[in-house]
Amino acid sequence: MSADLKIFSDLLRKNLDTLIQLDDLLAQERASLERNQMEELDELLEKKKPLLLQIQNNARERTDWIKNTKLPKKRLFKLLEEKAPPVMMLFRDCEQRLLDIKQKNEVNGQIIARSQQRVVRLMQIIRGQSQQAQLYGKNGAADAYGGKQSLAQA
Repeated sequence: MSADLKIFSDLLRKNLDTLIQLDDLLAQERASLERNQMEELDELLEKKKPLLLQIQNNARERTDWIKNTKLPKKRLFKLLEEKAPPVMMLFRDCEQRLLDIKQKNEVNGQIIARSQQRVVRLMQIIRGQSQQAQLYGKNGAADAYGGKQSLAQA
């Protein structure tokens, strides 16, 4: 394996290690969301930030390495497939883990969004601003049933 290819392989291994750590944190994040452990979520967020920066830096380094080969990307990957299958397997593993992480992050985002909607709904109920059935009043305007109905008119 040439020195240049070793550099790329090392970058991939470093990236894979970071992705595995992030994947683990996302699993912990989901468990914390399900248990409604906000303090734990804050801690996990602080642990996630450096990993996300590292993934971004790793991507930049890999992109630079690929550009420095001065080969079209398709040609480079075909050569890796033929001449260095273990390196190509590392690359594919990184890509797959990245897709898995994206999916897990989206699921966690959906859980957070639902929790926020639930809190908003509960706050509306507490404030007496619940969304009530819309009916038409005597002037033909849509009005919430039970909203601003007066009991008597002078």
